[in-house]
Amino acid sequence: MGGLAQSAWIIRVFAALMAVLIGVAAPSLALAAATAQGVALNAGAGCGNGNLDITLTTVGANREGWRATDVAGATFAQGENPAGLPNFSGTFTGFQIVFSPSQPAGTLVASYAYVGETPPSASNTAEFLVFYNCTTREVLLSCFGPYGTCPQTAQDAFAVLVPKIPTQGPLALTLTALLVAAVGGVALSRRR
Repeated sequence: MGGLAQSAWIIRVFAALMAVLIGVAAPSLALAAATAQGVALNAGAGCGNGNLDITLTTVGANREGWRATDVAGATFAQGENPAGLPNFSGTFTGFQIVFSPSQPAGTLVASYAYVGETPPSASNTAEFLVFYNCTTREVLLSCFGPYGTCPQTAQDAFAVLVPKIPTQGPLALTLTALLVAAVGGVALSRRR
């Protein structure tokens, strides 16, 4: 391992050990925590499920939630349960997000999940998102981090990817139209 990778590994071990010691030494003071470290589309994901492989560390996590959406705004999987990963460190393979119904070929899907607390906050909850084409499995966007870091729907993920056009919005569009009209007027007045 390189020096940086070795340092990160050592820090994770000590952080997990400290979290466990704090929870054992002072259980009444222990706070739930979840830290996201990575996300990938599960090998079995497609148009029938958006299962994720999530890498995280949790201590005392109480809830997990998930949602699958498309760019039209439809939600076809959503739920919340007591955390199945209350005290975990590593990669959990196959965090299940099953679609109902299965999606048509070519659908752009956002699979979103969080592990931590409800209501979630950046201090106690980790979140994960993979935005992908369900047929080709091409990942268009992936995100992980503290709650509030990632888009949570396909529409939000798509908006992150689409370049912003300066003339969006009514005021900008009106000003652009006036500018084009003024330039056209000047050009016409020079022709006379």
